[in-house]
Amino acid sequence: MLKNNRGFTLIELVMVIVLLGILAAIAVPRFVDLQGEARLAVLDASVGAVRSSAVIQFARTRSTNTFASIRGATDVDTNVLFTTPQCTNGLLTYSGSSDTRSFSISTSFCSG
Repeated sequence: MLKNNRGFTLIELVMVIVLLGILAAIAVPRFVDLQGEARLAVLDASVGAVRSSAVIQFARTRSTNTFASIRGATDVDTNVLFTTPQCTNGLLTYSGSSDTRSFSISTSFCSG
């Protein structure tokens, strides 16, 4: 009489666990710092928004703008702080972290 054995052997189970462990060891470090990278991406986008806003306002008014008017026309993430409100150059900081990005605006677009 033939026995119909069903299930996995101990060796097969151990091999699956080892493979899952290897995959986890490779994948986990790659995704650990996603939050920091996301904050930097927000800051990079905010720098682009500030620069674009300066150019757009200059195109509308045909005169240089103050940093306050450029900042007011820029819709950036609420967690982004303008720590140095200078017109031609400044620093954006993501609140609650040490992530920073500097920006510069040409003096032909920005004054004051």
